[in-house]
Amino acid sequence: MSRRLAGYAAEIERYLRGAAGVKREDLDDDKSLAGARREAGEFQAMKSYERTGGAGRLGQGQAGPTAGGGRNAPRSSPGGLGAAGSSMSSRGPKSTAAASSPRAASAPIMVYGATLAGFRPEEEEEDWKRRGGGGRGAGRASATGRAVRAGYQARAVAARAGYAAGAQPAVFKVMPNPPSTKEAAARLLNYIGKREDEKGEKHDIEIFDEDGQVLATGGARKAFLETFCETFEPPLENTNFLEVRFELAGEVTDAALSEALNKAFGAKPFIYAQGGQAVEVYAHTDERAGPLARVLAGGRENSRSRALDKIEARLSEAMGAAGVVAKAEVTAAVSREPKSKYFLQKFIRSHSQVRHANGEPVPGVKNSTKAAASVYEQWRPQFSGRERRNAYHLLFSARAGTDANAVMAAARAVIEERAPGYMFVLAHHKDTKHVHIHAMVQARSADGERLKFYKPDLVAWRETFAEKARENGIAMVATRRMDHAMTRPFTKEHAGAYSRAQSDPHYQVSARTILRVEAKRQRRLDGQSLVVNGDAIAAAWQKTVTTMRTAGVVGQALAAAESIGNNFLQFRRDRTGEGQPGPGADRGTDQSGQESFLSHPGMRELNALIGDLNMAQTPLEMRRQMARVNQALDNMRETLPPAHQGQFEQYREEVNDKMHDRLARLQFERQQQRRGGGGEEPIPEREARGRDLPTRDDPRQPEEPRTGTEQEKMRAKQKDANKQKGRQSEEQDRKTQRSNDNDYER
Repeated sequence: MSRRLAGYAAEIERYLRGAAGVKREDLDDDKSLAGARREAGEFQAMKSYERTGGAGRLGQGQAGPTAGGGRNAPRSSPGGLGAAGSSMSSRGPKSTAAASSPRAASAPIMVYGATLAGFRPEEEEEDWKRRGGGGRGAGRASATGRAVRAGYQARAVAARAGYAAGAQPAVFKVMPNPPSTKEAAARLLNYIGKREDEKGEKHDIEIFDEDGQVLATGGARKAFLETFCETFEPPLENTNFLEVRFELAGEVTDAALSEALNKAFGAKPFIYAQGGQAVEVYAHTDERAGPLARVLAGGRENSRSRALDKIEARLSEAMGAAGVVAKAEVTAAVSREPKSKYFLQKFIRSHSQVRHANGEPVPGVKNSTKAAASVYEQWRPQFSGRERRNAYHLLFSARAGTDANAVMAAARAVIEERAPGYMFVLAHHKDTKHVHIHAMVQARSADGERLKFYKPDLVAWRETFAEKARENGIAMVATRRMDHAMTRPFTKEHAGAYSRAQSDPHYQVSARTILRVEAKRQRRLDGQSLVVNGDAIAAAWQKTVTTMRTAGVVGQALAAAESIGNNFLQFRRDRTGEGQPGPGADRGTDQSGQESFLSHPGMRELNALIGDLNMAQTPLEMRRQMARVNQALDNMRETLPPAHQGQFEQYREEVNDKMHDRLARLQFERQQQRRGGGGEEPIPEREARGRDLPTRDDPRQPEEPRTGTEQEKMRAKQKDANKQKGRQSEEQDRKTQRSNDNDYER
């Protein structure tokens, strides 16, 4: 990062210090803006108070940062703990202390409500159309889609305004390793309900169930656990199998071959048959056979997946370590029990002298059906199943000094609204600096409804948490990490590896993990986000400032928002050459000091289009956005000098990779919705990418300067390739929807 960039980062960080940004991908259908009307009424009440000699205009002298709600006036929150802390009923009357008096409501909440009410969706709609959002088919967009987009934009603008006024960001997490068995749920309940005192001795703390009752005794907790686990489902049986062909390099005895195969497949059951120098094996595996079968069906040369290569390399290496030189090739993969039994029967019928893993012949091979059934039942006890997700461990967090009773009430209200009918327990852990509310929630209700946490769900829960916190007098907003250009958060595994590496010099951890943990703990800004999305972030803050002015917000809140926006804007100007940057000030110049394609004026429009990709809610909308981005890339490429073509093509490929990743995620979510949500947890991006999308060649090679005729040919070739990719993608989607084998493995 250059000195100028570091200076802007330091200036921006001064206004963003102390905030932990939250990551957002996209948002599902939202509720109406009824809260905006209520908070607009509070804003008008504040205006009336000012006209009668109050504290001046909103934000004047009182919109500075607060201690995360620590200065809020005392009040009785819904479901909050009383003086004795023995009851937490959610059925009590809602507190109106924050809404009945302008003095009781904190300034950041008022700024949030005023900005939300001052948002003009019609202006944003016109701006969206001017930037290319009103393209082909936009006139047929439903009113619901426009309302969703306007609602999202309004909340995002209001959240930035509230953050500039001193509100804290909402922190909601779904913790890893959720309980899947009754024993695991008991351990989590024990963790939630016990804390260490000053002497290091553990003692019970108050746990509240969904009825607001305290589980004070061991018997009460045991009885709750019995009811809580009634909806738990048994583990899924692992029915993944592979067919592998080994080509032997020389003569091998039967005993040596059997020993080598056992070392290659470990404790997994298998049968095999040898014919000359070829050995066919049908084996149980822990690999996910469904994606492997799709790769084999589509042709390995057309897939970007390297899973089969890794499996074959591992098996060949294991055979070599056992003294048998052989080359492995995976020829088939099946996952469901009926297919597994059929392929086992086919294997026995197609090969002579089929043997068990111990080298003994398989009896009764003349009747392949009975022999296959017998072998399968012998193997069944060894099918270690994958545990289902039967419960969730949730964490609601707020800054130190925040009213814990209010956070507890907000967390309860969130679960009651987002997961009605699910049993849960709540507890406040007081042994941390921040306010931490832990919850254990059923993943499946008594009615059979399954609770899921895809990325849109996480966003919705986080926004609901911020809303309920504001209703309880806590100045909290649901911001995005990109609003602050903050570094990515690290996981529990990252933190554990980092801590162990600090205490154990023999333990090795990657430099990337160290950088990620230290960057987040030191609240560094993400330089890459500033380089790639600096103009989009600046535009978002400028929109926030404009809306705040329209709503009449002035003072420290407006000054803070302006300062953040101006610094991002100055950074964008330096990138695009509008300012007076120093030598090599940013990525607008290459290593030789010459201007690169990043300084092109078209980058402003291009980055705006890329920023709009997050608004796409369906695969169709995403494809339209992708078409606009690629059209802008085509237009920009035509005006670039030959020296910048190679670097620009590499940038273009990276942009298309990210867009295809997001398209894959939307396709997967749409399929899950059509099937009634049959999945339990999202599949990693790399598997969705390999399943849903056609292959894209990797042209990341430096290009030589071309003549005008060659450039015209390349442009025509690129356009034809783009059309071909679109047709392939549509055809692949149709095949995916028709195929029953495309369901993800459970």
